[in-house]
Amino acid sequence: MEYLYESVQRSYEDYASGRVLYNAHGTTSFPVRLASEIAQRCFHILEQKGAGGPYSLYDPCCGGAYLLTVLGLMHGQRFSSVIGSDVNPEVLAIANKNLSLLTHQGLDHRIGQLQELFERYHKPSHQEALQSAARLKVLLDRSRLEDASCYPADITDSQSQAALNRPAGIHMVITDLPYGDIVSWHGGSGEPVREFFEQIHPMLDPGHSVVAVIADKGQKLRHDRFKRLQQFKAGKRQVAILEPV
Repeated sequence: MEYLYESVQRSYEDYASGRVLYNAHGTTSFPVRLASEIAQRCFHILEQKGAGGPYSLYDPCCGGAYLLTVLGLMHGQRFSSVIGSDVNPEVLAIANKNLSLLTHQGLDHRIGQLQELFERYHKPSHQEALQSAARLKVLLDRSRLEDASCYPADITDSQSQAALNRPAGIHMVITDLPYGDIVSWHGGSGEPVREFFEQIHPMLDPGHSVVAVIADKGQKLRHDRFKRLQQFKAGKRQVAILEPV
């Protein structure tokens, strides 16, 4: 694939899972450069639609909210809210911890944890994590985020209680769909991708919204209520960027 926005290779070690961001078994990370590229392509599409931001961002398959947290840190000046949901309530504890890093209170708490670890063990990795946290704090100073939260929900189930209280007026959906290895679909739907598109459609801002879906190459990322704007491959992944119709 051609990187249009993250065109210059650079280090993304500050965002490494387990460094400052929290990590746990059963949660996944995501390539930071690819995440930022997708987000910036979405920003451009929304700007062409006349929406200048800040935007609301939703990930309905958020897992430990690694992707959401990275985007909230890198592009916090472009977002008003960052919201996640997941069918697995056990991973939301980590998601909440990661999303807390998008607030000064949460990041300061994490810095305190890292400082305590460094003073106890004097490991270079803890010192490097503290240096990363200091750089992330500078990014946070520019953020326009007012809300960073998550809740349990099955995005393929229209009858769930959570579906009745789902967010509305969403500008951007960016999500990495389950595809085997570490994470798989847990709901009861026989066609989870189709149901995913069905359920997110009414959540979107009708005139100013865009959906970026990442999946393995075996899943068909299309639906008659969405128009495909871009599609490209990145390693083992395919990425489709769509708008509601």
